[in-house]
Amino acid sequence: MTAWRFLAERSIINILRCAAAVTCWEGLPLVAKPMAKVLWLLLPKRRAITIDNLRQALKCNETEATELAQKVFHHVALTALEFLKMGANPKEALSRVRFCGWEDVEAVWRRHGRMIFVTGHMGNFELLGGAVAQRLPLWVVARPQSPASWQVIKSIREKVGMRVIDKFGSLREALLVLRSGGALGLLADQHAGDGAGTMIVSFFGRPASVFKTPALLAARTNSPLVFCYDVRLRDGTHEAVFLPPKFVSSDEVDDAVVWFCRELERAILRAPEQWWWLHDRWKIARRKLTAKNEP
Repeated sequence: MTAWRFLAERSIINILRCAAAVTCWEGLPLVAKPMAKVLWLLLPKRRAITIDNLRQALKCNETEATELAQKVFHHVALTALEFLKMGANPKEALSRVRFCGWEDVEAVWRRHGRMIFVTGHMGNFELLGGAVAQRLPLWVVARPQSPASWQVIKSIREKVGMRVIDKFGSLREALLVLRSGGALGLLADQHAGDGAGTMIVSFFGRPASVFKTPALLAARTNSPLVFCYDVRLRDGTHEAVFLPPKFVSSDEVDDAVVWFCRELERAILRAPEQWWWLHDRWKIARRKLTAKNEP
């Protein structure tokens, strides 16, 4: 990254941090509106992917997909502002999250002392992680972003109690966390590629590459696996939903991956505009279609 780009990104981030800090929680959606419009104009590739993903997954027409895509961009902008607000005032931000289904999680945690939380880019997953970190020692696996943004993202996560593990070379650290009695948080809904530790699963009716890592770790360490997600409610508060913990044996890994995908589909359908459709989630399906259409 060149010095000017670093300074430009850092300046934009600092402006947004100031805006989030001085804006009341209820006012953040208004601030997010112009941000979403700018993102819509500056990210034509992501805009096109979002519309196509929505159209094919939800079987809606072009107009409906475009309208929903605009809501997705607003959600992304609002999620960023809420995250920055959490950095400025953690107590206020985390007070907006209420838990649903936590009793089963807590009971299993007390018996086993280790746990894997698997989720997707649904609702405000950063608030979800911060809220869980108030109750359990939580390590999250994350891929470093650009230097300008990564310093800010990592510092906010650590400020609310999340310990951050670099995604690259993270397996050894993840195993150490689980074997020493910690909780591990994983985002597992992006395109996983075609390497080892992945599998193809039908996701909203189209083939998608999915990481097997959460299920493999659960089987290897006998750690309970919990699917969870966040959803933003109409009043601006958030609901953190936790399904009952699931134990996975070595011959149940593939079934657990499919289970995660089915539960994520249900979560997304609850609030379609709150999932990150910007990701090229169905890259494999897109490649197959391109190859099929080539002469």
